[in-house]
Amino acid sequence: MSRFRTIATAAALAGTAALAGVAASAAQASDPTAAPWCTGDDLAIRVDDMRSPSAKDKAHVIRFVAAEGVSCRIGGTVSNLRFLDWKGNDIHAALNGGQPPYSETLIGGDSYAAKYVASNSEGPQQFPAFVRFNLPGQGKLGALVTVAWPASGIGAEYVRSGGIVAPVG
Repeated sequence: MSRFRTIATAAALAGTAALAGVAASAAQASDPTAAPWCTGDDLAIRVDDMRSPSAKDKAHVIRFVAAEGVSCRIGGTVSNLRFLDWKGNDIHAALNGGQPPYSETLIGGDSYAAKYVASNSEGPQQFPAFVRFNLPGQGKLGALVTVAWPASGIGAEYVRSGGIVAPVG
């Protein structure tokens, strides 16, 4: 085989692979269920303070951001939510809430998913160093993750959290 033919064949194969990647991305954009389910390795998770709509509450958002080059979907709610001190011990925060409505969100690029957390800002406060939970899995428990919690803390009387949703606003 001539050198030209070898180079031309390699270029054609590379072009076909690139087109397949573009087609797969386009399919995921038009049909979010075509995207794979997010795993712990697919995500960069962080917690941020946010402005609460009520002066009596603190508000936080847990952001589920796809790792570089990843597009995946996530939905439902987390399991086994616990707030931990610096040593990793459960501080036994008073968790309230029920099962939120189920929804799925496609994340990747500039899109992320969010879980909102509210607690009372009046009265006793707790100051966890971390939050730990299992990610939602499809029919099974997802990866156990531990994420740093902001210094603003949480109210000791209750902590409410919803499901994983597309961000508000």
